[in-house]
Amino acid sequence: MRVYLTGGTGLLGSHLAAELRAEGHDVVALHREGADTSFLVGLGCELVPGDVGDGPERLSIGMQSCTHLVHGAALVYTGGDWSQVRAVNVLGTDNVLRAASAAGVRHAVHVSSVAVYGTVEGYVDESVPLESDLPASDLYARSKREAEQVARRVERELGLPVTVVRPSAVYGERDRLMVPALARILRSPLVPLFGSGDNTLPVVYAGNVARAMILALEAQRGEETFDLGLDAPLTQRELFQWLGRGLGRPPRLMPLHRSVVQGTVGLLTRLGVGTPGAAHLPLERVARLALGENPYPSRRIRDELGWSPPYAHAEALERTGRWYATLT
Repeated sequence: MRVYLTGGTGLLGSHLAAELRAEGHDVVALHREGADTSFLVGLGCELVPGDVGDGPERLSIGMQSCTHLVHGAALVYTGGDWSQVRAVNVLGTDNVLRAASAAGVRHAVHVSSVAVYGTVEGYVDESVPLESDLPASDLYARSKREAEQVARRVERELGLPVTVVRPSAVYGERDRLMVPALARILRSPLVPLFGSGDNTLPVVYAGNVARAMILALEAQRGEETFDLGLDAPLTQRELFQWLGRGLGRPPRLMPLHRSVVQGTVGLLTRLGVGTPGAAHLPLERVARLALGENPYPSRRIRDELGWSPPYAHAEALERTGRWYATLT
């Protein structure tokens, strides 16, 4: 395969590029001016300067001779207003997919998010219609749901087969969002756990998601959607213990009763306080997911494409911690 990749300088894109190159595939990576491309250069990727805001005609030039596309570029809980987030996550998706069709790309994988489900009760899967209300403040979830609609519209209009994948929260080396926030918590003398800390979290390792995306590329099945919300069960307690071990800061854990968590989050929400390190991610959503069980079982991709995540969380979290420790 010759894969055109957007978002290659980010967390998930860099892991996908590494997995693709390790299997001998060519990777052509779009990157913005000034972005750190050293990791991609070291992998032997071909680099194309540009931005998802460029029009389809301009973007399609860099896609010539590419057989596949992975569109992963997005603003992820990084602030900004709705027009800014929509310009990248929604209009950028339209630009990239139309460019791919014009360039003769055979198949596209669009990276969405389980955030499109909104508030869920119990377990959900790909059969659940996206009809729940999304908070106006959750710009990321709103943009990802609209981007999926754009992807399906381009697929119908232009005949470009598109597979949508929906990861949950992703961590790993080169993470600029979740791992820095967790590392700050792990510096505390006592690390709070929401509830007992023994519930499973909707958190996946980037290398396992990359493996799933390669399976989707190889299958080349259009009009398909796969949840990637669970690679292997991971509890709050394990997350902090294993990441802390990698950081060289074994944590002292302090469970907080769920009523205390819910009351505190309710108060902070009324005061307009957002999630540390991701202010536009609603605290209530974080608390709900942290107190419950992972609601995204991700059975379909295992059953239909044979996804068998190769990386265990203990190994991946320790390695991620060691990587982050070298930066601080």
